[in-house]
Amino acid sequence: MKRITPYCTACLLLAGCFYSCDKSEELPLAPDEGQVLFQGGVKNSQVVTRGDFDPKDFVLINSSSDAMFGEISICRSVASKEDVVAEYVSADGMEGRLSAVSTPLIWNSSNSAHTFYAWTHPSVGEPPTQSGVEMDGSESTQGRVTFGIQKETHLEQFIVAKEGPLTYKDNGLYVKLLFYRPVAKIQLESVTHISASGSQTPVKKCRIDFPNLYRTARFDAKHERTETDNPGNVWLQTGDPGYETPQVGLSWNWDISASDVLPGDYILYVHPFQFGTDEADGSQPDETQPGYFTITANINGTEKVYFASLAGLIDIRELQAGQFMKMQLSIQDGGSGGLGCQIVDWNTSPEQTISHHRAGIYSQADAEILLQLLQNNPLDIEALSHYCRADNTIYLYTPIDWSSLTKPLTIPEDYTLNGQGYFVTLGQGGSLSGKITNLEIHTLPEP
Repeated sequence: MKRITPYCTACLLLAGCFYSCDKSEELPLAPDEGQVLFQGGVKNSQVVTRGDFDPKDFVLINSSSDAMFGEISICRSVASKEDVVAEYVSADGMEGRLSAVSTPLIWNSSNSAHTFYAWTHPSVGEPPTQSGVEMDGSESTQGRVTFGIQKETHLEQFIVAKEGPLTYKDNGLYVKLLFYRPVAKIQLESVTHISASGSQTPVKKCRIDFPNLYRTARFDAKHERTETDNPGNVWLQTGDPGYETPQVGLSWNWDISASDVLPGDYILYVHPFQFGTDEADGSQPDETQPGYFTITANINGTEKVYFASLAGLIDIRELQAGQFMKMQLSIQDGGSGGLGCQIVDWNTSPEQTISHHRAGIYSQADAEILLQLLQNNPLDIEALSHYCRADNTIYLYTPIDWSSLTKPLTIPEDYTLNGQGYFVTLGQGGSLSGKITNLEIHTLPEP
């Protein structure tokens, strides 16, 4: 059995993080028992570094599609106060909006700095077995992850977020939580056996063993990560409180032989890892490297084992949190096989049908176009239709600056401006009238 020669191409994208708009206006004190309003979006492509926020990189958490993530735990952290954890789910029929399962989180005060940490904990079985994510307790931000295939772990739904520190005074009621994936995943697209004569036969079932990859590992949603860190890096390291030595040895039972197999069932979810070097012992890959693996398959009635390694790939040297690698394997007796891999965007076809840019106002640029349209006479109904829903409601997904508006403006008849808890800043003399809901209106003070 010969060593499999690796070949790989990589296509890496920069991830983004959200930077909220500056707000210099004085806000009222947070109301007693004032709820924090949350919106959630999930990064749908691989993360390498932080960059400018691009809404096209995110898919809104949704209650009626494959962008479902179950219950989301959110921890409110304020200095000198005990952390408070509450459970949230996606609001029925409202893309991106999160609603509390029971008691919602509230703002501690107008000026205190709040940091919000969020995570999901998908589990499998009743009661949950050693698969998915097992939290230390209902109030804990730490837990243990068991890696494996999707049908046994549900790690496709494992996401984390951190937003803050921020204050009610500077931020307003609404908090956008941008979620990232702490795990990486590998999809095996094909396994092909090449006979000594050169004929090729597809293999539909095999076992792939990574003896050096983590089978379990512990994480903390509050794990410190800087602006230069991968935002999905929440894994505990040696010396961190709560750290335990990970169990190693990950087996991947890959089986696409049945007619009812779902494409995502046998994708492997792994702890982020570096592949290692390409040092070999004789003609075989170095079995001590993290990227070393074996393929066990039944070939013409005989069980055979083949050896391979991701170590030594030219274009990529590791799988980072949030990255998705597709892999193709060829195995051959008495000759060299092959391995091809590519890093691709992490999303699914159903998620792609959920446009983050549903009609609405997502940026200051959108807001400026909307203001111009509302001031035009006659009203350009066709142009305005790009920013409102079928019921003629215009939704805000960000605070907006209309400080250039220094005179009264009326929302056209039959249209509604729904602020969804955000605020608009008007210039001196500016005012809004018409059908307006859930919108805070601030006016610039006189100089």
